[in-house]
Amino acid sequence: MNYSFMMECEFSDENVKKAYEQIEKQLEQAENFYWKQPRECGMTIRDTAEYICRFYNDYYSVGFPPETTMEQFLCYTDSDEHNVMVSYFLSSVRKEQRDRLNKLRVLGDDCISGTEGPDRGMRYEDRMAQNAGKMLDIMMEVIKEMCRKINGRTDVDDYWIYEDRLPGYSETEERFPQEDVKVEEKEKTSFFSKFFSRKK
Repeated sequence: MNYSFMMECEFSDENVKKAYEQIEKQLEQAENFYWKQPRECGMTIRDTAEYICRFYNDYYSVGFPPETTMEQFLCYTDSDEHNVMVSYFLSSVRKEQRDRLNKLRVLGDDCISGTEGPDRGMRYEDRMAQNAGKMLDIMMEVIKEMCRKINGRTDVDDYWIYEDRLPGYSETEERFPQEDVKVEEKEKTSFFSKFFSRKK
């Protein structure tokens, strides 16, 4: 698993250790989804990002209630009281980390939208795969930053996502074969073959 390095340290706080174990477990599930179920991969990563926001909320004693959504952690509203807590949350996790988490929220929401979301000029499967790939990379940076700030680690810079290490990777098997297109082309060929054979 690409994220297993996050557990390779001493934990002085048992609650932090339990949170890390839960995050690692969810990311392992996301990796298992990646090759054949990228939408589920993206939604799992989004859930993990929301869990990380809740972890930060407790760790830094920000004060958001337990039912706070990811958007509420990260986005300002018309409420001054809410915005004070958002500012405290952002100052605690730092702007770069907030931006990463917000990107995971946006991409994750697109995965949740599924076929209802904009196609961005690509097939649905390819759009979901692109989301999942970006989200794995962004989440890697989120985890590295957690390890630096919370665990004081200086050995995490060279960890990256390697697709060929993800479960289900195959050098030969096509990820999303376009079966419908192939059938349609075969039918067209068959139609024209009949047409020309009649002319003879």
